[in-house]
Amino acid sequence: MSACPDGTLPSSSPAPPPADPAPAAHPDPSASDGPAPARYAPLAVLSAAAGLDAGGVAVLNSALPSMGAHFGTSAQNLSWAVTGYALAFAGLLLCGGAMADRLRRRRVLVQGLATMAVGAVLAFAAPVFWMVVAGRVLQGAGAAITMPAATALLTSVYPGGPMRSRALGVFSAAQAGCYGAGLVFGGVITGAFGWRRVFALQAVAAALTFVAALRWLPQGARHHRARLDRTGSVALVAAVVLTVLGADLVSRPGGGLLAGTAAAAAAAGGYLWWRRGRTRGGDTVLLDRGLLRVRGVRTAALVAGAFYFCVTGSLFLLPLYLQQVRGMSPASSGLAILPVSLAVAAAALVSGRLMKAHGPRPLLAAGILLTAGGVLLWCTAGAHSSYGGAVLAGLVVTGVGQGLTFPALTATGLRGVPEHAHGTASAVTTTALQIGSAVGPTVLAAVAQTAGPAGHGTLSLPGHHLAHAAAAGLLLLVGLPTVARLGRREG
Repeated sequence: MSACPDGTLPSSSPAPPPADPAPAAHPDPSASDGPAPARYAPLAVLSAAAGLDAGGVAVLNSALPSMGAHFGTSAQNLSWAVTGYALAFAGLLLCGGAMADRLRRRRVLVQGLATMAVGAVLAFAAPVFWMVVAGRVLQGAGAAITMPAATALLTSVYPGGPMRSRALGVFSAAQAGCYGAGLVFGGVITGAFGWRRVFALQAVAAALTFVAALRWLPQGARHHRARLDRTGSVALVAAVVLTVLGADLVSRPGGGLLAGTAAAAAAAGGYLWWRRGRTRGGDTVLLDRGLLRVRGVRTAALVAGAFYFCVTGSLFLLPLYLQQVRGMSPASSGLAILPVSLAVAAAALVSGRLMKAHGPRPLLAAGILLTAGGVLLWCTAGAHSSYGGAVLAGLVVTGVGQGLTFPALTATGLRGVPEHAHGTASAVTTTALQIGSAVGPTVLAAVAQTAGPAGHGTLSLPGHHLAHAAAAGLLLLVGLPTVARLGRREG
């Protein structure tokens, strides 16, 4: 796959081999005169599939302390329930994208949902903590398969026009809504029924979505392509996993040497993948370098990395500020952050209409400015500031910025990409997002430490301010120039 100088794929590029004919049992949901269930049921199923990832991450946060007490494990070991999920998710996203672009997309989606359900059941029944970690790894692998397939199915079921813009808005709003719901229901379920019921809920949700996918989604076409280059694929997956693992190890006591080793190995894996080029002996690589030359894909990846570095890192620090500086309980600080999810969901629903009228470029720029501005508001929060002041205002402003940015990032990452490569293109954006999410908390916590600790391992108020300023500054410095380079026709 090669790219023209302007970043679009040339029309003269070799066409993909003929695809198997897709069954015509499902009407075109994008047709405005079709029945309402046929138009909106696929969107509901795909939104639920995407929401399983966001909600599954949030709902576990409230269950971790009870889980640690049950197994008698340390907080450091307990964090592997989160890290194991992140490693599997980030490392296998590109594999999930390749599957979505090669196999029937509904089949890939339901396989991912089944894997998530099995992982949840394993964690629910785990007699020892390492089996919970194994279940979380399976859940992360299932999400890595599910997300690219869901995005690719969304763009094929709603191939263009106003319906696609609305669908992208609902798709993003559902993820934000599920994250917010997870924050609330995780605490409620854990308090009333115990931490195991959290995994039971995830298993039931994945199973119901599995059944609905078989009922409402078209199978999609199967593209016959050359086999993947295994060496290059393994090298690329290893590079991504080691990058995320290195970011996690930096935050652990005595993990500096291991983090450096992981970073060096990640660089070697990335170099090996790059050296193998587009093909090797007739085999195709997991990620064609030509796809990275498409301006929309490149822009979405750069902005997603910087955006989630800022958002995830600052939202990691904010609960610490509320608990360590303001003296809130963990449960209260979790509820205090809920408005950001509500704002994201509301703005994402509106962004579909705005993107239809103005395109994704102005939404990206506005989302970056609002998100950075909201984070900067937290630099003005003092030790005794009212929650209804800078903290709440920052949550609402950043939430609106995120809601505008999420659908625009998805649309930008698919610009100039053939429909048969949408799974891989969406996986590139999501992988960059995951790397930014992994690096952000670690780097910003280190920045906050440079202002001096407050004592007993806590961060000082000036440290919080410095870290938030650094997060917003990086987003503005990377995000705005990158979006500005998008041509008007592309954005």
